[in-house]
Amino acid sequence: MNRRIRTPLGGAIALGGALVLVLGGVSMAAPASAPFAQAAPTPTPFSLDDLSQIQPGLGTVMMEYSRRMALVWMAEQAGNWDMAHYQLIEMREIQETGEITRPPRAPALKSFESSFLDPLDAAITSKDATQFEPAYRAAIQGCNSCHGSQTSADFPQGFGFIKVQVPTTGDPDTIYAYMP
Repeated sequence: MNRRIRTPLGGAIALGGALVLVLGGVSMAAPASAPFAQAAPTPTPFSLDDLSQIQPGLGTVMMEYSRRMALVWMAEQAGNWDMAHYQLIEMREIQETGEITRPPRAPALKSFESSFLDPLDAAITSKDATQFEPAYRAAIQGCNSCHGSQTSADFPQGFGFIKVQVPTTGDPDTIYAYMP
């Protein structure tokens, strides 16, 4: 919490400063005839390509995505449907970052959203635990299928080695299945 510490000395300094301004004839208002000058925009030394290159990769986005996916599970298990819904909303937002910064991945991400996040959202919105668990497990399988189907220059064999699971403890990192 941000608290101010009030001392007699602090009050005296503030009062003294106000008196100097008033007695010295200093006006706090800007003169009507002298509007603030606008600073000229400075050109950026970066091109659009440069800016694109420094954006986080999809792996960075997916780290946040998986954490929020784990938190969806944990919130539902605790009966905190509002938290589960909030985490899902945040998942969609971080997914948009991935879609924008990595356009070739956008179709797979959008397909995952409509196929898995929409049903999961429906279960959360209706606060239906019987719909939630199968929808969540289906989304986990969808994650693993997507990882296996996507390739890159660095990983032409795909990302099937990145496996997620239903979290096993209260630690969001237990969403990862580390066994090959």
